[in-house]
Amino acid sequence: MTGASLGNLELFLKLTPTSDVAGLWSALDNEVYCGRWVTQIYVGGATAKAVETTHAPAFQSTRYQIGELTIEKMTFVPVRADLLRVVYSTVTVDNPSDVAIEAAVVCDIHYPAFVWPSVYKVPDLAQRNKRMTHVQRDGAVISKTIGREDEVRVFGADIAPAATGLNDLGLSQTYSLAVPARSRRTIAMRMAIDNGGTETALRGFDDASDVHAALDATKAAYDRLHRNGFVRTPDGSINRAFDWAKINTLRVQLHYPSGFGFTNDPPQDVIVMRDVAWYIMGSDYVTPGFSRDMLTLCSLYGIEPGGKITEFVNACATPPHKNDYGLNINDDTPLLVGAIYHHYTVTRDRSALEQFWPMARDAANWILSQRRDGLVHATTREANVWGIAGWRNIIPQGQISGAVTEINAECVYALRLAGRMARLMGDDDDERRFSAAAGELSNAINEKLVSDVTGLYVLNIDPDGTRHDLVTGDQIFPVMFGVAGPERKRKILERLFQPDFWTPYGVRTVSNLEEGYDPDYGVHLLGGVWPNLTAWVGYSSKGTSPRRLVAAMRNIWKISEVENPKAYYNVVPGEFPERLSGDTFKSRGMAMSPWMPPTYVWLAYEGLLGFEPRLEGLRVNPHLPDDWSWVGARDVPVMGGKLSLFYYRRRLHSTMAVGSRSKSRVYDEDVTRHVECDAPFYVALRHGTDVSVFLGTDEAGTYSAVVRPPLVASEQRLSVALREGAGKLFALRAAAV
Repeated sequence: MTGASLGNLELFLKLTPTSDVAGLWSALDNEVYCGRWVTQIYVGGATAKAVETTHAPAFQSTRYQIGELTIEKMTFVPVRADLLRVVYSTVTVDNPSDVAIEAAVVCDIHYPAFVWPSVYKVPDLAQRNKRMTHVQRDGAVISKTIGREDEVRVFGADIAPAATGLNDLGLSQTYSLAVPARSRRTIAMRMAIDNGGTETALRGFDDASDVHAALDATKAAYDRLHRNGFVRTPDGSINRAFDWAKINTLRVQLHYPSGFGFTNDPPQDVIVMRDVAWYIMGSDYVTPGFSRDMLTLCSLYGIEPGGKITEFVNACATPPHKNDYGLNINDDTPLLVGAIYHHYTVTRDRSALEQFWPMARDAANWILSQRRDGLVHATTREANVWGIAGWRNIIPQGQISGAVTEINAECVYALRLAGRMARLMGDDDDERRFSAAAGELSNAINEKLVSDVTGLYVLNIDPDGTRHDLVTGDQIFPVMFGVAGPERKRKILERLFQPDFWTPYGVRTVSNLEEGYDPDYGVHLLGGVWPNLTAWVGYSSKGTSPRRLVAAMRNIWKISEVENPKAYYNVVPGEFPERLSGDTFKSRGMAMSPWMPPTYVWLAYEGLLGFEPRLEGLRVNPHLPDDWSWVGARDVPVMGGKLSLFYYRRRLHSTMAVGSRSKSRVYDEDVTRHVECDAPFYVALRHGTDVSVFLGTDEAGTYSAVVRPPLVASEQRLSVALREGAGKLFALRAAAV
């Protein structure tokens, strides 16, 4: 098992299972500033032994034990605008005995990038070969990279060191912490980094002396995130998954020299356009401002001549470097068109649409230019990333090109949405052209890309005209993007929920009955489990089987709550792993997938809650299994405002006028601020003098709520015993409005 991945807009921090630093990287310059910072605690010659690690939104901590002594090591990066270049680690010793003790806190710091056992991503030699020079100042150590003198780290603590050792790889410092009998003492260590030289690094170090203020601000930032777009369901595992999805969505947001973005394989400065598009689908409901900022970066640096969207951008390069792998078309181009449409329909930010419409229009025109015989063709004859046009583009020796079903389905989606945006922008010619082309391409897919062997869709017709009938998870794309007709949609979904695809942890990328199946080869893209594919399959099942949608949401998260994470290798509680073996389900990729958290947020909103953002407005049609009676959300940033709602016994209660197939009631405002309640979910909505207070739970118990003036004339107390997954609606009379 590895430790947590923490981050703010300028740093990405990797931790060990015992809350030591396993890597510190900066978005300022794409450089590793610390490869290893291990802190050990000794008392009376004995070494503190790790007992338990806690994963919290703002930090990771590990509890140690030496005899009667309890020791906690806590590490975090601040989420505060003026403290973005600092890492803190505190050691707290709790001495319940009647004898004073003295603890030795020993820090061993290795600044060059460090190759840890069992970690799949090996840093390059340039990072590993860095060497340091040091200067000491008032107990702190200022360390510069030889040959990169502006690359500076400052390390120190809030007490003076007892001993310091320096070498060209880093340093060691020992602190003596005296703890009286029946007392508790803490030492706070910090590392400030900067790429602007010694003066700015020292200023950052000095300004970061108050660890308590930094931690409080970071906790407050995650608390605001928790309250923003708060969602609850009758299922506790889905609720925990959703909360952690929001947390990890925030952790990977970065501010590079060229703008805001996130990378698909942190730490690095590579921003992949397909992953940007999928990220935005969830980020629009959590951090819509970041979505717009990231689209701005794409519009400035991610467009190739002719309107094609590039594959990736190096966001720390000056100017940013882009690369399209020499492909004439892949999924980046249509998916980014969809992301632009999604951002506008969720936020109603007209200025954003006007800003990004030229990018969407030109991308749609590029799609039209790549048609041949009615289908969009990827002309490459190479392999790997240079020869795979779809999402599974990192299969060694793999080739998926020609008329690829996935790409053509995504292009139908992009052209359809481009037509809608053109109408809104007053461009009637483009509306007719794009909309007609979407219909023609959809028809061509159903005429030319249906397999005579399986009755489903071919994977592709390659550039030599060979039809590939391999049955893979890619069958989901014609379903998800509205190309498959009702009967073929039903057959595909039934196929993907058969045991050769469906597993306890999600959907295999390739059926284990296929000749080409391999549970581990090709970064698990030939039979392994990728949770984003499971999300797509779950989402596509929402209208026909909410039970399967819920099963997909549970299975995606299940690996993150296994009893023994170490047995599954790169699994960290509170994080979504990138990919799993299709046989053993062991995680061999990133312990924290950076794109899966926002994908899960999207799945919760547009799958379970049934949000349907459209140009005409928002529709809400929740998709609940028969044994669920409710679902709810508070303070969701949509449509230029905040939406609170609950869906109870097939009736929608909402603070916005939204379209719905259900019976609906629209309220004037969310008045939850006047209610104190211990239920896992509660919301109070007012319409005139009518107040609806709803309580829902994922755990059986007796819950109470206090409704206070001025909402009501006098304080009212409510109490109800609820079974697991149940809810209760109370109707009250408000004070005069």
